[in-house]
Amino acid sequence: AQQVLMVQDRLSILHMRRKALASSACASPDNKRFCPETFLDVVAEKLAYNAVLFINYELLQDFFFQFPRELDSNLYYGKTLQQTRDFASQNPHIGQQLKLIERRQRLELVMTRLNELVRQQAAVEQHGRKRSHWSTTASPSYSNPFPGL
Repeated sequence: AQQVLMVQDRLSILHMRRKALASSACASPDNKRFCPETFLDVVAEKLAYNAVLFINYELLQDFFFQFPRELDSNLYYGKTLQQTRDFASQNPHIGQQLKLIERRQRLELVMTRLNELVRQQAAVEQHGRKRSHWSTTASPSYSNPFPGL
C-alpha cells in the first residue's frame, strides 16, 4: 500500500512537470532558469554528445593509428618487389599505370641505345671523312709515309 502511494505521488509529480514543460514559459532553452527540466534536457544532450565524441575518439584512435602501420607491415615490408607489383596490379587502374611505366622504361632504353648508335655512326663517318681528306690533300710522294703499316 505504501509503494502504491509513493508511485501515485511520483506519477502526479511527473504529470505536473510534463504540463510545466508544455507551457509557454518553458518552450525555449533560453528560459532554463524558470524550468529546470529544460536545463536538465540541455545538459543531458551535451553530456550525450560529449560521451559519443569520447567513445568515437577512443574507439577510432587505435584504428586510425594502427591501420596504416598494419597496411605497411602486411603489404610492403617483407615482400619482394615482384610480390608488391603483383598485388598492385590487381587494381585495374594501377595495373595500367604499371604497364605504362614499364613500356616507358623500355622505350627510353631503346632511345638511349639508338642515340648511342647514331653517335657511333657519326663518329665513324667523321673519322672516314678525316681519312679521306688527308688522303686527297697529301702529295703522292707522302701518300704512304710508313710502308708496311
